[in-house]
Amino acid sequence: MIAKILTVGPLAENSIIIYDEESKDCVIVDPGAEGDRILKEVESLNVKAIIATHGHLDHVGQVGFLKEKLKVPFYMNQKDEFLINNDIFPGFAFMLKATKCPPPDYSIKEGDVLKFGTLEFSVIETPGHTPGSVCFYNQKEKMLISGDTLFAGSVGRVDLPGGNGQDMDKSLKKLMELPEDTVVYPGHGGKTTIGREKRTNPFITGVFRLKW
Repeated sequence: MIAKILTVGPLAENSIIIYDEESKDCVIVDPGAEGDRILKEVESLNVKAIIATHGHLDHVGQVGFLKEKLKVPFYMNQKDEFLINNDIFPGFAFMLKATKCPPPDYSIKEGDVLKFGTLEFSVIETPGHTPGSVCFYNQKEKMLISGDTLFAGSVGRVDLPGGNGQDMDKSLKKLMELPEDTVVYPGHGGKTTIGREKRTNPFITGVFRLKW
């Protein structure tokens, strides 16, 4: 399984293309901007679905465009539907060149196992950054797609609509129970591991605390 990070848009969001080298089965994670670039990246792949870690525009801003072009379903936790066309900041959608995001075809929740051809992910609900934030975990590949819950050396902000610091704290503790050699692909910034974050992330070690 290959995970290719495309850093897109003015907020340098990580849209992740995950595919199997043999079957060419593919899922697109968090297509927030630069839809044409993402489309070109998957033109030789068998795209099965679009999946989102949460509903902020910088993560779903090109879902509508790609669904129209690829004719594939969209998966997201329905708790974040109130966000998918919410500017949050004046001019945010314009800045991202976001297209109207449709509601998810399938709502995903804790414990769901998503199977797309040869690709498989377990859903871990991680509210805090948003009420419907989720992570996608593949135990065999030791891979976690963490969205804006966990970054290298930081965590997602909790002061936006629907954010909750106490929920974030619980979600981070849940993620720290995963194997330390799990590779984390965050929504912004570079890759990391659970072990590295457990030892060095100041929001997890307690050096910093989230503002409740």
